[in-house]
Amino acid sequence: MLTVGLSGGNAAEVSNTNSEPSRATLSTAEVLDGYAARGWRFLAELQRRDGMEFVIGRSSGGHVWNLEGDRRVLDCGNSGGVHSLGHRNPELLATIRSALEHYDAGIWTMPTWEALQLQDALARLAPIPDCRAVVTLSSTDSLDLAVMFARRVTGRSRITAYRHGYHGHGGFAAVITGSDSEGVRDYYSLPHSMTEFFPQYDSIEAIAPLIHEQCAAVVLEPINFETFKPASAGFLQELAALCRRSGTLLIIDETRTGLSRSGRPFMTARYGIEPDMLVLGKGLGGGLYPVSALLASIPVYERCMNEGWGFMSSMAGSPIGLVVAAKVVEITQRRGLLDNVARLEGLLTDALRDLCERFGSVYFPAWVMGGMAAIGVREERAARSIRAGLFQRGVLCHSVSEIAPRVVKFMPCLTSDAGAVGELAAALEGFAVDWMRS
Repeated sequence: MLTVGLSGGNAAEVSNTNSEPSRATLSTAEVLDGYAARGWRFLAELQRRDGMEFVIGRSSGGHVWNLEGDRRVLDCGNSGGVHSLGHRNPELLATIRSALEHYDAGIWTMPTWEALQLQDALARLAPIPDCRAVVTLSSTDSLDLAVMFARRVTGRSRITAYRHGYHGHGGFAAVITGSDSEGVRDYYSLPHSMTEFFPQYDSIEAIAPLIHEQCAAVVLEPINFETFKPASAGFLQELAALCRRSGTLLIIDETRTGLSRSGRPFMTARYGIEPDMLVLGKGLGGGLYPVSALLASIPVYERCMNEGWGFMSSMAGSPIGLVVAAKVVEITQRRGLLDNVARLEGLLTDALRDLCERFGSVYFPAWVMGGMAAIGVREERAARSIRAGLFQRGVLCHSVSEIAPRVVKFMPCLTSDAGAVGELAAALEGFAVDWMRS
């Protein structure tokens, strides 16, 4: 029997007639069958089509295990950085457990000390001088808000973004996502008139004609989303200057690159520019709680947040999420973590260079920065099969680029060691050997 508490201290007993199997008794196949029958069938079919059937039963550090417990996979996809500090990071688990003892979601109309603590922690690190933070539940929400802020501040309507970028699947974030493989603008018949896309990343000549008197903002990641190639310093510096001259706001999306993924707390700091707004997400919640933040310059923040109800959300800004996010910010700026990212960059660079030298007919050099890495795949047919091939060898990659150059991309946990890089290299070697024999 299941006891349900009622107001006034009374209780009622309700029969638990649920005869469904418990999670502990389910198999991967049964969960996928359930998705196919009454859930997100598309996802189940995608896994099965690619030979990547997997339902997580346990996770720890850089690895996940299936429900049955007989398969372990190295997570180098990281949900784009959600688990940057490792799955079920012990410090973050202790933080959220403690928070649950003291807090609930709070009441959104009541200020909290925890919000000020996170605000101050982010402001100390951010490349925007003395910025202010707006906490949301996801980077999609933060991008949505950034576009609304830009339109209000400038009085303009157009947004410029990279054709192959990705910023989210909802609201304005979906409207400014141009990626054919990731985007949903056409799928949902979203308006096309608001966004202008430039076709070539890292080219000031490609973007300059789109920064005009109707352009409210440029939204850009400091890496090419499709290939992980970092922007050149000259490109971002020229872009920032062009935006200033034209009265266009510059919004940098550090959803993937922030929180020390690039080897710096913010990748933007590498370029010596000061964007008007910056987006954080994914890893800010430590893989345990949905937290994102929009960092805005004081003029933008004052105009949008302190002249009426600029933004509100019942659950964003929950003290639980704020405490977890503050701990994430603290960990990601520790010297030990930053030193480990530097070691990881060196290990990845050496391993991928070695693979390109030994298997030059399969791979070619691409790039590594911090905990982001890519290796080129020479043949189109190999590029189409390498994601599944690596997964079968125990490694989950981030993705394979849909545009040239064709590269396979990796985002291992920032806490990864030489053993993890060895696992990744072994999977890439195994794929290359089998490919050359085929």
